[in-house]
Amino acid sequence: MNAPGGAGSGVAEVLNFLGNQRRLLTLRYLALFESGTSIEVRHVPRVVRGVETGNPPRNVGTADYESAYNGLIQTHLPKIEKRGLVQYDERRKTVTVEESLEQYVVLTTLAQFVPSAGMAG
Repeated sequence: MNAPGGAGSGVAEVLNFLGNQRRLLTLRYLALFESGTSIEVRHVPRVVRGVETGNPPRNVGTADYESAYNGLIQTHLPKIEKRGLVQYDERRKTVTVEESLEQYVVLTTLAQFVPSAGMAG
């Protein structure tokens, strides 16, 4: 049985994809929005970093924000887009949620319990 997603949908690839905590948090945050909803990228790292540090998003410092923002635009959002879970508009700096993201919501929870789904890149 193939796992949901586009390129590299084998179980090992999906577990590796879900094995990065920041990407996992990003997926969970984006899954809160309905399919077709566009979110400004600048909001995502503040929320994700807030969860990572246990602070409200408004208390996330500039250095933490910039680190998370750079990781999202350079690595995580392109990987999430490649799977067909979002449309990432690099020029406008927006992310539009795709319907297929819903399939990953359950997998993000299950990935926490799979030993081989460590926190890889």
